[in-house]
Amino acid sequence: MKTQPTTGKVNTAGFSECRCPNCNRLLFKGRVKYVEIQCPKCRLVQTIKKGRSLRLVALNPSNVDLYYAAGGQLIGRPSTTALPSDLLEKIKDVPEVGETPCPNIDQIIALKPDLVLAADTHVKQPTLSTLEKAGIPVYRQRLDSFQEISQALRFYGELADRPGQANEVIDRLDSKLQQAQERSKNKPSPRVLTVWGSLEKLYMALPNSFTGDLISRLNALNVAGDSDNPATQYAPLTLEFALQADPDLILLINHSDEAKVGDKIRNELMLHPAWQKLKAVQQNQVYQLPYQLFAVNPASRADMAIDFLSNLFYPEPHY
Repeated sequence: MKTQPTTGKVNTAGFSECRCPNCNRLLFKGRVKYVEIQCPKCRLVQTIKKGRSLRLVALNPSNVDLYYAAGGQLIGRPSTTALPSDLLEKIKDVPEVGETPCPNIDQIIALKPDLVLAADTHVKQPTLSTLEKAGIPVYRQRLDSFQEISQALRFYGELADRPGQANEVIDRLDSKLQQAQERSKNKPSPRVLTVWGSLEKLYMALPNSFTGDLISRLNALNVAGDSDNPATQYAPLTLEFALQADPDLILLINHSDEAKVGDKIRNELMLHPAWQKLKAVQQNQVYQLPYQLFAVNPASRADMAIDFLSNLFYPEPHY
């Protein structure tokens, strides 16, 4: 082991902090393969190996999914049902810190995390300011495209010291996308309208949304067009626009995980006299998208979202 001279200051920029898991006292900064150390404050003895797990809290379901897919574990997570049952079972004992739009700041601070993971579009400035004053950094990231899922997985794999596991997930997702793109070759591009909300207040998914990004990657045409603001993911939808666009398929994103809510919206739209003028309605090409794959970013399950859309856009012929 190379030692530093006793005079002058050691540049510790980029070094990891090691804190006592009992009282959170800073024990040292550096890079180690193995060390046994006793906290001078509470006398707890701990063994630390290379890649010691960081204390992380996630505020968004997609952050939770991606961090566990990359091999990590959390000390705090959001209150949510927008995750698959196997992952919910895995994290059932992880302390909840409230719902994504309004997390419990005091509870987060009490957990003494090294870092908080948050989706850029969901975390509010008062939350950021309070955590910053408490000395807790927040890593904000956009998760609005397929490419951003891969970027997050790669980063999380480094945080969890499991880059190989993260790369396996990335390869799986990339392979599924390539298969779906091959399936779309030499086939007509369907014209698609993705709708969010209710008949009283409808929005359409723009290319900047996650669903809009997948539509484009699968060589379909999003009739909603582009937005002047790259941060805008949804825009108000009027019946006049829908009639003018006259899409081949209409996709419905439900704002609730209750199937009966989605069925109600679909039935109302199919039976509405004005909407019955649309080709997609006349040909029964109106589909309810699975809540856990499209209401939130599907994260490591993006391959399932790709499969679902690909089967709608390019169905296999029936003989």
